[in-house]
Amino acid sequence: MAARPRARPRREWPTGLHESRPGYFVWFNPVAKKYVAIGRVTLADARLQAIEANLWASEQLGKARLIDRLQQKDKTVREWLKEWIGELTLAENTLKSYRSKSKAINEEMGDLALGRLTVKDTAKALDEIKKKRGAPTAQVARSVLISAFGNAITKGHMETNPALVTEAKKTTVARQRFTAAIFEKVWAGLQDGPPWLRNATLLAMITGLRREDIAGLKFTDVADDYLLVAPKKSQGMVKIAIPLALYSEAMKMSLKDAIAVCRRTGVVSQYMVHQTEHTGRSSPGQRISLSTVTMRFSEYVAKALGDGENLPTFHELRSLCKRSYQAQGGVDTKALLGHLADSSADLYENNRGAEFKKVKIG
Repeated sequence: MAARPRARPRREWPTGLHESRPGYFVWFNPVAKKYVAIGRVTLADARLQAIEANLWASEQLGKARLIDRLQQKDKTVREWLKEWIGELTLAENTLKSYRSKSKAINEEMGDLALGRLTVKDTAKALDEIKKKRGAPTAQVARSVLISAFGNAITKGHMETNPALVTEAKKTTVARQRFTAAIFEKVWAGLQDGPPWLRNATLLAMITGLRREDIAGLKFTDVADDYLLVAPKKSQGMVKIAIPLALYSEAMKMSLKDAIAVCRRTGVVSQYMVHQTEHTGRSSPGQRISLSTVTMRFSEYVAKALGDGENLPTFHELRSLCKRSYQAQGGVDTKALLGHLADSSADLYENNRGAEFKKVKIG
């Protein structure tokens, strides 16, 4: 239903100005969402005060105005995030995460002008994201803003980076790590599961590769007794040659034998992890989607451990693989997992209190 038009004599009044009773004026504050008394003053004085207040409110709300366009500072957060993400050359999964976080950011501050953005605007938006979507999402959103605003400065759209001085949203790591004992329960349950899921788990435990790399492995990736892998997350910055002779004491199998197991499904396929039967839209030999790997593996974890919160995911096999080889000895786990920095390698070594760390002697 359309709003009732103002009486003809009041059409030229500034936005928000009202006469609550004859000769007494009030102004609606769009920031606080409430009326503020101006008092019993002349109409000319009331109009002037309302105009000044509207200018102040516009500054507080941070929305782009004519003056911003004249000063070439009218680009909004929404427009800049779209432009910035469109120029990034990152892995598709990373870009998908950035788009998801930009959606959350746009809901809270998408219409604000970059050139007049304040720390208060940014902090308020991040607090709302934390309240609605949780601390982990707010933490990533802050990182996205820091990078996006940093690039905006180099392009002349901003002078300072308000996201840098906001408080980092504290979050605790909730997801459980796999221990050897917990994994044994899950592995036992997988013996009754689909062959492709057992094979994916087997390869993950021997190679330490991520889910997306496991799903994309082809038999043609083997050359000169090595499995050649260019992890998708590294965008070509890292390439790993894993010897087929690599032996996992935890799985009692070498990489060469694990690949041979993948061949023995009775189905011809170019992928090591492939569908073995007609299921929904999938046909035998097709590659398994990442969402299917996640969902089906989680089902077997829940069967083995019981329903609960923060159960270990397929990605946690990467940490267990590293810790297993460290206990075994003789394997360069930093190179195997494709880590360039020691900090990344240490992250996967941390068992998050899942098991006692043994003191090695001798």
